Amino acid sequence: MASDNSSTPRPLTFALPTPTPTYTTHAVPLSLLNTVLDAAFTKALSPESYPGGLPALLSAHRFADAVPLGAHWSHKYLLDIDGMAYSARFMAFLASDSVPIKATVYDEFWESWIEPWLHYIPLSSTYDEIYNIYAYFSGPPRAALEYLNASVPQGEGGDKYAAWRPRDGDRRLRRIARAGKQWKRSVGRPVDMEGVLPELALEWARICADDRDAMGFVL
Repeated sequence: MASDNSSTPRPLTFALPTPTPTYTTHAVPLSLLNTVLDAAFTKALSPESYPGGLPALLSAHRFADAVPLGAHWSHKYLLDIDGMAYSARFMAFLASDSVPIKATVYDEFWESWIEPWLHYIPLSSTYDEIYNIYAYFSGPPRAALEYLNASVPQGEGGDKYAAWRPRDGDRRLRRIARAGKQWKRSVGRPVDMEGVLPELALEWARICADDRDAMGFVL
């Protein structure tokens, strides 16, 4: 999705630069929406199994050098998605001053301890709302505004698109980032994870036991 340079239209919902928030939705080509995303594959494994081989794979998908984990902290948003299994980076993202946007299909031990939209921004497994999340906090991408010819001459410092950026968008992002960081310090500690492991081991032993009913806890 992030490497799609087509003119396929996608709905983008964003606030108008009016005193009272009013939202509008317009169809914007996917290639223009992707100007705010920086996502790529870092390695091609078994490219011969891809239809057309390596040339077709490189043509259809974006590839780039890997980015060290510490370099992520210079970005306002951090996108956390599943890989071959669950993502192991989420706790590190929470410990940063950035805002994690998380999508997963896995059940994780901490999920009942944390609040979406308070400690992080949730994202569905289809990623469809990623552009609207960005537009809600940071305003529509400049390329989308240029496409829609939506400029406001009275922009800050001569920037005719500045008025489209929500006034309190960064404040809301900082509030989520700080809440997530505090949660990581107080609840998402290694000792909290260690406390779950004995419970997991006991439950796994009960499930695997032939007399599992006898191993159940009864008051």
